[in-house]
Amino acid sequence: MKKMNLFYEPTEEQYYILYRDPGRELLFKVDQINPTMLSRIIERAIFLNSNERGQIIKEMEEFAKTEIEKLETGY
Repeated sequence: MKKMNLFYEPTEEQYYILYRDPGRELLFKVDQINPTMLSRIIERAIFLNSNERGQIIKEMEEFAKTEIEKLETGY
């Protein structure tokens, strides 16, 4: 079961996105100016093919952008 969370680290003043799925765990830092720009922190995953990682990263980028827009606009 896929699960994504966006959370804020107050001491670093930084947003992070966590992707969890059986066999996959990815933690990325979200750029404050451009939420679709992610920087890898932790990546533990087994991908079935070369395109799968790119698809997951794209999902994470879209999720981060949507969630940050919600925070900025107050939903």
